[in-house]
Amino acid sequence: MMLTLNRGGPVVWLSENDAKVAGLVDNDWVEVYNANGALTARCVVSQRMKDGTIFMYHAQEKIINTPGSEKTRNRGGIHNSVTRTTVKPTHMIGGYAHQSYGFNYYGTVGSNRDEFVIVRKMRNVDWLDTPATQSPEAAE
Repeated sequence: MMLTLNRGGPVVWLSENDAKVAGLVDNDWVEVYNANGALTARCVVSQRMKDGTIFMYHAQEKIINTPGSEKTRNRGGIHNSVTRTTVKPTHMIGGYAHQSYGFNYYGTVGSNRDEFVIVRKMRNVDWLDTPATQSPEAAE
């Protein structure tokens, strides 16, 4: 029963209308990117998502069930790959443990991770499984 709750590997959720505009169908491999970074995941097309919104749950390990990014040529990335690091000024004062510097925490909670991203279907799903000394063309 528990295994039916997740598809395995990284997924991003988007609305049916956005998927139609982007030419995506449920379970397509997509690349989500912006100026901060890129991530790869399967898309979950759902009428529960608001148009113009993409959502990714949980931290994803970059080495498991994640193909390479067409943008970065590296393993696909985690849910924070497209977010930016923002310093909260009060974390930089006092030298006290409860006011120490931390990544991505500006404000009262650490959930401020909204970003503008581009979502596109991956043209080539590359699992980066060829040896580093071997070119991808030679593997074919």
